[in-house]
Amino acid sequence: MAFSRALMTLACQCLGEARREWAQAMLEEFDIAAEDGRGLSFATGCLIGALRQMPMAQEGRFVLTNYTLAIAVMVPIAAMEISAALLGLPHLFGGKGGPGAGMAVAQKLIIGGAYRVVAPSLSLLLLLSGGGQLRLAWLMLERDWRRATSTGVANLAAITTLILFMGCMFLDVSQAITLAVVLGIELGLIAGLCRWHEDLSLPPS
Repeated sequence: MAFSRALMTLACQCLGEARREWAQAMLEEFDIAAEDGRGLSFATGCLIGALRQMPMAQEGRFVLTNYTLAIAVMVPIAAMEISAALLGLPHLFGGKGGPGAGMAVAQKLIIGGAYRVVAPSLSLLLLLSGGGQLRLAWLMLERDWRRATSTGVANLAAITTLILFMGCMFLDVSQAITLAVVLGIELGLIAGLCRWHEDLSLPPS
């Protein structure tokens, strides 16, 4: 019964504010079905029906887009950044932990020693950005656009700082720049979702 009620709750949430009366009617029918021992099958059918209805309503499309961006894009980026910070930058950026191959031997020794000094700080920046991505995904689902925007800007600033330090160490920054571009696109998507949310006049999550 607990699992069936959880499915019904999810189904009602999928219907959105515009179909709140329909959701209430489904809950009343669910109580009758549960007394007859058909609670799970009824709740499953309601959830499937609600999911099918979501793309047909503008609110449903907004919710699907928001969850897709948060779970399918932001969470994987966060996992990549955190794993790279824990395993070391060479696992993500350029495949090399030291200075470029074309440098003189003396310069390699100087820059290589400097890299070993700043490497923990670079990993910390990447770890902070990964944690910020997880927070950003949560704020997106909460529809807290003000804090989501500030968190996105902080993530982009952390990666930009990382790129500057890596450039000073003569490291390959191409993948880091790609990540910065992705984070910049995220900010644009957040702004678009915020305007969409305002147009729908929906409450916070």
